[in-house]
Amino acid sequence: MAEVKLTPKQTSAFRLLTNPDDLAVLYGGAKGGGKDFLFVIWIKCWVEHLIQFFELKPSENPIALGFVGRKRGVDFKDTTLEDFKRIIPADHYRLHDNEHEIIFHETAKVFCGGLDDPKRVEKFNSANYALFAINQAEETERTEISVLQASLRLTINGKRPPYKQLYTANPADCWLKEDFIDAPKPGRVFVPALYTDNPHLPENYGATLEDAFKHNAAILRAYKYGDWLALQAMNQLITSQMLAHLKETHLRHKVTRRIVSCDPSMGGDECVIYAIENGRVLEELILHERDTMKVAGEIVVMMNRHLTPNAAVDTIGIGQGISDRLREVKPNAFIKAVNSAEKASDLERWSNVRAEMWWNAMTEIQERRVAYPEDEELRTQLCAPRFKVVNSNGKIQLEPKEETMKRLGRSPDRADAYVQGLYALAQTPVIIHADRWRSEEDEGADDVTTAVTSGMTG
Repeated sequence: MAEVKLTPKQTSAFRLLTNPDDLAVLYGGAKGGGKDFLFVIWIKCWVEHLIQFFELKPSENPIALGFVGRKRGVDFKDTTLEDFKRIIPADHYRLHDNEHEIIFHETAKVFCGGLDDPKRVEKFNSANYALFAINQAEETERTEISVLQASLRLTINGKRPPYKQLYTANPADCWLKEDFIDAPKPGRVFVPALYTDNPHLPENYGATLEDAFKHNAAILRAYKYGDWLALQAMNQLITSQMLAHLKETHLRHKVTRRIVSCDPSMGGDECVIYAIENGRVLEELILHERDTMKVAGEIVVMMNRHLTPNAAVDTIGIGQGISDRLREVKPNAFIKAVNSAEKASDLERWSNVRAEMWWNAMTEIQERRVAYPEDEELRTQLCAPRFKVVNSNGKIQLEPKEETMKRLGRSPDRADAYVQGLYALAQTPVIIHADRWRSEEDEGADDVTTAVTSGMTG
């Protein structure tokens, strides 16, 4: 292989990734910083180092040292793997198992592909790895990475290597920002790299970025200047900063309202059911189920468990059947059928019910009338949608859900169920009355009386 020339920033990251310490490195943060090149070169060099470290020999069954991939397998195959083929000489490796394994020198291998492959992800639970690398890691969820992190335990003949993690990413309001930038955890290092750090780019690359993203100043700031806050600032309805402020909130309510909210599943999406009390998620159930009777049954069980006669169901698609069944089982209950495409209650303010519900959620969060959502994936989804003002009266229109899904890489089902629950909650009958403000510390206070509304068990 010809001599490799790394940029100064790539060299800094490479040294961290090859030193004797266990380390996680986040590299990039802008377009043109050389993320993909570092990704490919480090994988090749580090695997070859581990071959020598473990004194491995060629074998018919090369040992697996780690995993490299992206959120989606198709993206890895179409982009990252093509970069690997272009940069790494063909005599250093071969692809196996329909390009799901990269075998180096017939001696060691890394699995590769997407975190959207259930069979592959299931194997992570029992895997023993020395490394993993995730390209475009801003697309991922912390829970997906946690399974990989738990696999870093490979030892061979009593020899333990330094365990390494590489994440390459563009700026985004995601878990990487929390762990590597806002409050870096031990063993995590961020190496920022801008296009100006890469001498191999054309002289006019800055102008190219300006032209490509001139219609979106926030994206331009993120991709050109590596501004991790930029995408929060422009047309983002709910930001991670808004949610973070909820940690300081101590909810106190004169009355209690409680509801079970469901966003039914379409295709491979999640079917999400939340029990929500006064803006706090009491219980979360994630299903992969399209049987309306089974989903309705789960909602009824949760309603009974949390002593509430109130439910909200998105009736687009299979949701109508679920809503109808709930009314049969609980004829005296408050069942809110929500069609997000319908007209908003105030057409001067919102383009449809979906925009109204999300604006309501934003207001509740901004006014700190809800609890901090503990589920990180829910927080990520809440920060995904964008909005625009469509007339001089300030009318709000939410971007099409398809656009949110493209940016997020999945459907925001948890956020939809949560936002819908907050929206319907305000319309429900009061369940508990209190003589004074009631806080979490007042659990069990003797001046709190319970009034069970009709239909509670019906």
